[in-house]
Amino acid sequence: MQFNYSFSQEKLDKVIDNVKEIHFVYKKKSNYIINDEGVFADTLLFQIDFPDTKYILKKHPSDSTVICGFSPHKGFGNNNRKKLKSIIYHSNETINAIHYVVSKKTIFNVVRGDDETKLIFKKYFRERFYNFGYRQEFDFVKKIEKKTYPRVSYEHEFSKISKKIEFIENQNHGFYSSSYGDFIIKNLVFFNKRLPKFVSPILFVNNEFGIEKIKNIDVTIELKSVYYN
Repeated sequence: MQFNYSFSQEKLDKVIDNVKEIHFVYKKKSNYIINDEGVFADTLLFQIDFPDTKYILKKHPSDSTVICGFSPHKGFGNNNRKKLKSIIYHSNETINAIHYVVSKKTIFNVVRGDDETKLIFKKYFRERFYNFGYRQEFDFVKKIEKKTYPRVSYEHEFSKISKKIEFIENQNHGFYSSSYGDFIIKNLVFFNKRLPKFVSPILFVNNEFGIEKIKNIDVTIELKSVYYN
């Protein structure tokens, strides 16, 4: 991962006034792993999303130090396969964002799907994946978010959608709480003090720095690039 930092942390607040645009990209991926063996996920995810699916404990395919749940493909019936497909479809996204410093607006152009997602759909769901895009606009003056899909749009006040971070380790890490199923989950947030607070995939009310990664129970969101104009 490489970032084009145009200024140091000490000069960040002063120099940001001379920058017109902050460009950044996030990748959001489902924490379900699907390969030729079957489906891997946190055991709590299996319990919430697929309570009737039997699973065993197995080493995570990407990290042998982690034990997670595993179910072979034959363990998923038609309804559960449709649900798993929907989870992957809605989870795997790329956020191409621009923050406009003068107007104090951030624009997200979000695209669902990438080469990996298309391969999963073709190989394991036997369907073709079609990219889907939508747009989010965050107006920090009016404190309104506009979300625009191809056929419908919504507006939300910041107070209705923003999250609050509980900080740990001198603001290098933190977490925010959200509901998933019947559970309240703590989502981990990793900060980068060399990034302005507008570099974020989620609207927070109290972050002072940019966000490098968010680890939720169901998805991981990771910063891929930043540059300034």
